[in-house]
Amino acid sequence: MPGVAKKPTIIDVANLCGVTAATVSRVLNAKKNFSTSDAVREKILETARRLGYVPNIAARNLVRGATHIIGVFASPRTHIAEGINESLLDGIAALLHPAGYEVFFEVSSNEAGREGLPYWRFDGALLLQMPRPETVEELNRRGVPYVCVNERLGKPHATVLADDTMGMKHALEHLVQLGHKRIGYANARGGYFDHYSVTERYETLLDGVRKHSLTLVEGHETPFQSASYFLEQTVLEGKATALITYDHHIAVMILGAAYDLNLHIPSDFSLICFNDVFPVSQLAPPLTAVAVSGREMGRVGADMLLNSLNKTKSPAGKIIRVSEDLIVRRSTAPPKTTVS
Repeated sequence: MPGVAKKPTIIDVANLCGVTAATVSRVLNAKKNFSTSDAVREKILETARRLGYVPNIAARNLVRGATHIIGVFASPRTHIAEGINESLLDGIAALLHPAGYEVFFEVSSNEAGREGLPYWRFDGALLLQMPRPETVEELNRRGVPYVCVNERLGKPHATVLADDTMGMKHALEHLVQLGHKRIGYANARGGYFDHYSVTERYETLLDGVRKHSLTLVEGHETPFQSASYFLEQTVLEGKATALITYDHHIAVMILGAAYDLNLHIPSDFSLICFNDVFPVSQLAPPLTAVAVSGREMGRVGADMLLNSLNKTKSPAGKIIRVSEDLIVRRSTAPPKTTVS
């Protein structure tokens, strides 16, 4: 447009709309306690859009003393679309965006010399599964408030965890109601053994086996490695009539190995996994699963962080558990009766 520089400024928007730069700033930053007509507001928004004008975030932050940016940090190996992460991030954004906060998810690596945090400022952080130790140390050093979601470490304002005790109890009770007496458990793979869920699921399993007088066949104590070996050990040799797996990845591997060994689900053994995520419901047969609500965990974690940033009174270090449900599908059934 005539008279407009290649990089539009707030003055360009104000001149074209016939208002002051202060009015443009208030409209674009959605200032409260400020009123203008809907027609003027729409004209400013439309003009800024057409010009491609974007407010200078750094300058805006200097004025108001806050960035309104939240950082999300996790393990360098974390994939956004893996497991419950996609729904968890969706829950975080669904709460923070309407509150006026932008969210960034750090994609980092394990390379030597990598600093714990970006050099630029942000108001708070959410820590997901297994973030780098340097990240936690730097957050504590800078005094940045943070909340742990699906993780338990550092000195967070609050910690939001899945109720894995509830989930394992649901799984065991379902198998008991079906009549199963011999249970196998595919524990987590080695790289996950530091996560709180590994201990809580396993200890609840052991308690439940004792409570219901079940037999837990060999193979539950060590990290999961080979699906074929595990099935040979637990089902073919140990005569387990039902299996529970630490997560859906292991369940998918067991399903494939069962086919190779000519074992059928649920006629030869029932199968339950944790994490009701793709492709659990699309498999043949669809798997009975313990559903961990990632979206709710993300929403609650974001809400607790906002409470911290807004100085809302709540006990520091509070731990919140998000309930788990059992979704029953065709991979579980009563055990076969043995004809003597």
